[in-house]
Amino acid sequence: MTKTSLFTTIALTGALAGLLAGCSSSDEPAPTPTPTTTADAAPADDTCVDGVAWMQFDESGETEKSLPEGCATIVVNGNGGTLTAGPADTLVIMGNDNTVDLGAVGQIDLEGTGNTITHTTDADPVVNTDNDTNTVTRAG
Repeated sequence: MTKTSLFTTIALTGALAGLLAGCSSSDEPAPTPTPTTTADAAPADDTCVDGVAWMQFDESGETEKSLPEGCATIVVNGNGGTLTAGPADTLVIMGNDNTVDLGAVGQIDLEGTGNTITHTTDADPVVNTDNDTNTVTRAG
């Protein structure tokens, strides 16, 4: 090998080492990512959230509840409950032997038997039910 070849090889090796040194990683840790969104908790029962109130009745809970301000849609789920509520566009009952006294209502959907609903609507609301054991009456 000649002096020029040796010198060229050493120069290229040095230049290559210098370039690779710029690509090496640092000893500093990378920043830890943080979440940008959080999960919202499920809406609570017995309150009107985004126009829907879920009123749950079961053997281990309260049997009498109230929702004085009403809600666009009120859903009663369970058996043997008593609800006093303000006005609603729609009342849905999924259960048996519930009693609901509410303000004005536009539509009542009944899935169950033995439910009693009293409302203050001047005109009769639309009532959807599959049996004749449910009672819907106007107060007063």
